[in-house]
Amino acid sequence: MRKHLKSFSLIAFGLAATASWAAPMTAAKLDSLNERLDSLEAYAGSTVVGKDDNPVAVSGDIAIRFKNFDYYEYSDLQKDDRVRTKVEAAATVGVVVSPASYLTVFTNLYLPFDFSGYFENSKASSPNEGPFNNSERVLYLHSSDYYGLRISENMLAGVDMRTGSFGATLLAGGVIWKSASPLTMWERETMPRFLSQYELFEDEKVVSTYYKEKAFKPVKEGGRAFWTNRSFGGLFLDIHTLPWNMKAQAMLSQPMDMDIGARDGLRMLGSQVGELEMTGTYDFRGQVVHGRLAKEKIKFLDADMTLGGNYMGVIYEKDQIYEPDYQINPVVMDGDGNPAISDYHVASIDIKGNLTPKFYLMMDVALSWDDSTVFKDASEELKEVGSSQKYEKEYTRTGSSSPAVGVYVKAQDKHWIPITMEGVYFAKDFFSPYGMTDPSRFRSWRQDEWYVGAGTFRYGPNMMGANFKLEPDFNRGRAHVQYGIHKQVEKGDDVINYRYNLNGRAMWESTNSWTRHKSLFNSDSGNARGRQLSRIGGGRGQSRLENQEGGVRGGTWELWDGFVPYASLADVKAGNIPQHAKWNSTLALDLGYDIGHWFNTDRNIMLQFYTALSGVSTTFSPLGYSEEQDDMLMVNWYVQSEPAVAITPTLHAVLTLGFETFRAQDAYILRNVSSALTSTSGPYQAPYNTGGTYYEKAPINVLQTAIGLGFDWDFSDRAGLHFRYKWMTNSDETAPENDWKAHYVQAETKIWF
Repeated sequence: MRKHLKSFSLIAFGLAATASWAAPMTAAKLDSLNERLDSLEAYAGSTVVGKDDNPVAVSGDIAIRFKNFDYYEYSDLQKDDRVRTKVEAAATVGVVVSPASYLTVFTNLYLPFDFSGYFENSKASSPNEGPFNNSERVLYLHSSDYYGLRISENMLAGVDMRTGSFGATLLAGGVIWKSASPLTMWERETMPRFLSQYELFEDEKVVSTYYKEKAFKPVKEGGRAFWTNRSFGGLFLDIHTLPWNMKAQAMLSQPMDMDIGARDGLRMLGSQVGELEMTGTYDFRGQVVHGRLAKEKIKFLDADMTLGGNYMGVIYEKDQIYEPDYQINPVVMDGDGNPAISDYHVASIDIKGNLTPKFYLMMDVALSWDDSTVFKDASEELKEVGSSQKYEKEYTRTGSSSPAVGVYVKAQDKHWIPITMEGVYFAKDFFSPYGMTDPSRFRSWRQDEWYVGAGTFRYGPNMMGANFKLEPDFNRGRAHVQYGIHKQVEKGDDVINYRYNLNGRAMWESTNSWTRHKSLFNSDSGNARGRQLSRIGGGRGQSRLENQEGGVRGGTWELWDGFVPYASLADVKAGNIPQHAKWNSTLALDLGYDIGHWFNTDRNIMLQFYTALSGVSTTFSPLGYSEEQDDMLMVNWYVQSEPAVAITPTLHAVLTLGFETFRAQDAYILRNVSSALTSTSGPYQAPYNTGGTYYEKAPINVLQTAIGLGFDWDFSDRAGLHFRYKWMTNSDETAPENDWKAHYVQAETKIWF
């Protein structure tokens, strides 16, 4: 017992001695650590890869958008579209990982999400009318394919590699936005982006910055306000750093919005709307190939210029010809009525840069050509009497078209009043499917058409002319003037296309055919009745991508319409489309003045006014102002005013007022003979057939109006509420079936993280 007590005493003494020795040692270590606290942050930072970024960074936004369209006065043609309610909600997430100083891996994810429960919207169920039809769910993230959850704009992955003399970014995704040169890969839009349209893609910015860029001191070029990029799905390699100041691009994609065949042999999509490219699960039976090589910092007259070479090709798989649907309704045919498949190519050389600090020059010269394979009917050679058409590989002929020239020149001078001049020459057969000569995704290419506002707002084949812009800014405002005069190089069919500028975007979104990024062909495609009584177009109909029938068509952001100014009812019945080398003149004014000082406040109160007057004629006319002018085919007058006020630094508001009119004397419609009508004589001339239809002259005299308001509120840091309301009307003097009045409401909240 005594032995154990002695052992315990020794242990206790040892512990006490150790504690008494450790106490001063611990205090000394703490003092040493306190002295090093200031350097710990720097020490920790030294373990972070990269200069300013964390090894793993996550950012993005959550957006919820509500839309309601209510055509409270409508015709029977609009019955299926009279009321629509849509709820869109999604989280956009960007993840960046930097495992090494020379390597960055990233992905952008667009994740739509849904709300629990069902919402009654009985009026929206009329497209599916029937005794067993239930009230339809409120359309969520609407698409005409009725897909609920799908990949959308920002679903992609990429890797960026950087060393001292080499740097490259490889992108892979469903939608990749890129641009190259104006005539190979470029989108062009010169009309202002108005405050009244809060876009889905608005990036993070406080309300005051958003209003400054669109109203108080608007951004005229560059950035998201004027998006020059095109969208593709596939692989894109951007080699942004090479020795000797070189750069390169390479892309492999699919011809999604140039679709001509069946997907996986299942069904034709060439004449149907859809967003199947967003799912990435369908084979589009072709390839889009792009390449660019450029050299920067080329010395010329003490200036640094960039010289680039570009190629863009659309190459289809020839086996599509054996799909029965293609043979029944081919996309392309030769002069003898045989189906064909054409590949499209365009190559260009561009140069750009500042010759002086105040003088900028850009020029792009391109050649385009087609490689066509025509499939001849083999039945006659094989003596298969009475058999159906049979197309075999040995019964084909191939050939290339003669190259067509396209030239684009842009010069900007800021020595005095800022002025911009653009000049173009595009041969009649010049075709660049993704260049600035293709207007939006409204696939009117390969058609012999002319546009109201041609050249000033949209380029196309068979065009030459110039565009001038004076852009003076003064202390509290601006007075920008734009004038364009353009002419067709050769005679072309008088097929006139025009765009609804004031209400077209809302009209397009309100249809059951609207899709976000895949916009093609009829906006009536989801409506069996047809959305409006259309003026008669070319009516060829032998090729889906050359279909010139009149009526509304959807673009990417807008709605188009079209008609042919036939000379007489007899020509309408015979299909004799007149031909001229047409002209277009456009004068546009963009005015703005801040009157905040009138009220002794430093808050911006910006009065804004925009107007554009365009005319299409068969002879030279410096300004089209009336459809009664000699040789005038159509005039368009568009006015929009959007006064904007900064109520507080975080709350801004906008008011919208506008009208737009279209006028053309020679336009015709196809009407149904009423049951009470027993004869097509007298005013009902040129019967179409004995089935009760007839042609009637119906000059275009359309007037649209809009009154609206909205506000944008930063209710918290990195969170905002955006509200828009617009009352719209449409009046068609000679076709009252097209009259309507509607309410449009849009509200969106967006939170950034």
